Amino acid sequence: MSLHHHDNGELGEFFFLDEQGKKIAKLTYFYETPDTINANHTFVDDSLRGQGVADKLYQALIHFIQKADIASNL
Repeated sequence: MSLHHHDNGELGEFFFLDEQGKKIAKLTYFYETPDTINANHTFVDDSLRGQGVADKLYQALIHFIQKADIASNL
């Protein structure tokens, strides 16, 4: 299971896919301004709960925010 990231400049998400390519965990965000994002939704499939998956998504978001030097409204 590997972490994926998609960002189109307006919306973005970090997510994990299962073997069939189905999203089984995700953290979504949107841009409030060009330099500020708002994380607005987290989902983890029941089969992954309690395994730290949401934390991995959150840590990926924090790394992205720091690397891109943008603000966040978490």
